[in-house]
Amino acid sequence: MSQNAHTLQLFFDNPIQQKKAQLVYQYIAAGNTGQAQRWAQELGVASLDDLWDEEWFNPQLVAKPTHLLLCFDTGTSAGLPLRALESLFSHGLRAAVLEVFYDQVGETERMHFDQGRWVARKAFLEAHSQWLTVVEPMGPHSDGGAEADEQSAPHGCSRDPAKPVSVAKLRRDEADRRKQGEEAAQAFIDLARTMGKSGQSPVQGLMAVLLLRAGLKGLLHAVVFTVITVLLFKGLWLWLGLGLVLAITLPLFYMQREHKDLQGDAEDGDAAAQAATG
Repeated sequence: MSQNAHTLQLFFDNPIQQKKAQLVYQYIAAGNTGQAQRWAQELGVASLDDLWDEEWFNPQLVAKPTHLLLCFDTGTSAGLPLRALESLFSHGLRAAVLEVFYDQVGETERMHFDQGRWVARKAFLEAHSQWLTVVEPMGPHSDGGAEADEQSAPHGCSRDPAKPVSVAKLRRDEADRRKQGEEAAQAFIDLARTMGKSGQSPVQGLMAVLLLRAGLKGLLHAVVFTVITVLLFKGLWLWLGLGLVLAITLPLFYMQREHKDLQGDAEDGDAAAQAATG
């Protein structure tokens, strides 16, 4: 079964808050949620849910003098531990490095956080150069070139933002994307149910929606073309007439092309099904 493996390096402002967070995650790893909740409150967090998702599993914690190393696994559909990071940054966390291995695709992603914001690797190391050997323990390889060193180094999988982004905004954006995905899935389910009750194929209903979208796209392009030409060139009636023609032909063209693509996909699917059954 595929899963995502998370590794969090947590750096705190003072050893007292680090010790409290250490006890929270040690008790979580031991399965003692009562004591974990108690130390979460000592840390200043009202609910343990703000530090740990019940769907995460295989927690492991290593306490080091400079930081905490927290490892855990999640399902492939789980998001990043942004809620926990946001809570920790509000209660003594100074910086963090998150590394996620996506087992389903065999890829690793690394993100750097400083003072409640997702920042670029370079900015993180400029602010915390004393932690370079901690977050990137691998040294250069003597038998490889600079390009090989760059690819094999821990930071080779770093994902940098265009500009610093707060963890709170990241969490809101991820929640919005998840909500939109759920709404789209629910809309398709409702469409399938409606089509099923009326005796129509859900696939045909979806094709009708896609064709309508293609037609609206063509109409929008025709309107934009007409507005731009009227404003930039002389000959008002000429461009209005041409725009009217485009308003009729472009939607038909886009719908025909979309229909052709859909029919091609359907034929490919039928051929694959026949090959499988043959």
